[in-house]
Amino acid sequence: MQDWLQILAMLLGGFLLLWRGADWLVAGSTLIARRFGVSTMVVGLTVVAFGTSAPEIVVSSMAASEGKVDLALGNVLGSNVANIGLVLGACALVLPKILETRLKLREVLWLFLSLSAFYVCARDSSITRPEGGFLLVGFCAYNAHVLLTADADLSPDDLDLVRSRHPWFWTLLGIAAILVAAKLVVMGAEDGALRLGVPKSVVGLTVVAIGTSLPELAAGLGGAIRGQSEISLGNVIGSNVFNVMAVIGIVALVQPISPQALPAAGAEIQHAFDLALTEDVGVVLGFSLAVVLIPHVCRDRRGRLKGVLLLASYAAYTVWLYTTRLAV
Repeated sequence: MQDWLQILAMLLGGFLLLWRGADWLVAGSTLIARRFGVSTMVVGLTVVAFGTSAPEIVVSSMAASEGKVDLALGNVLGSNVANIGLVLGACALVLPKILETRLKLREVLWLFLSLSAFYVCARDSSITRPEGGFLLVGFCAYNAHVLLTADADLSPDDLDLVRSRHPWFWTLLGIAAILVAAKLVVMGAEDGALRLGVPKSVVGLTVVAIGTSLPELAAGLGGAIRGQSEISLGNVIGSNVFNVMAVIGIVALVQPISPQALPAAGAEIQHAFDLALTEDVGVVLGFSLAVVLIPHVCRDRRGRLKGVLLLASYAAYTVWLYTTRLAV
């Protein structure tokens, strides 16, 4: 009984902290946008996206160093699918205009350019340190492009408000709270599932995968509740670019991802890249095309229905994973 009380405390405490952290993060990010005179989309594409993508760096780096390349690649590509299908779908139920807003050429360009760069580096079933460096250079170019093309968005009436607040403090506090909360929720859910007899493989495909996307979900819903659709949308697009360029780049610098660098896990690495290149990249591409094209369908209408369709697609993807990957 005491163990279940601890699990319940972790879950309740984690979700409460997620809610508060998301509120702090969105409030601080909005003030940062005002202080620097840029749109909230720019802050979502950079500050918020970087903060919420921190779990992917930790999980993927640890997995790659242990030779678990399938987990490292699956975590990154699976998170990109979850960001669009789960996060944007859920946010659209709260704030429909998220899926009624068309992405600008800048966001579309980097969404697909980052995925193409990953594919080019991984097509020989390895990602070396130079290729990891190439991905990081591309990520720096992305940030430079976003900042140089930032939209001005500051009115004179905002100046006193901006000077009187501490946006960086609340933004960083929000990110820290969300990361701690996500860990609490994952620990509680994992312990509870194992005590109920759920297999570890199933727990890994569900709790861990969704757990690393909880920060994006919390930040996205926080933005939707506050009516800041650009923060929610920018967070998802920025996180997806961050995952395939910065996370994979950092992982490759820490530990080159190749059968030659990790000979003991050579067969597993080859299999992981085969799955990533023949299946996972295609799924990410499909969801990426969806987020670009959906706003053009029934323009400025039916945002919630579009969110339901994204959530249903993500659910179908999860079922497909169970029926194919667990059966192997």
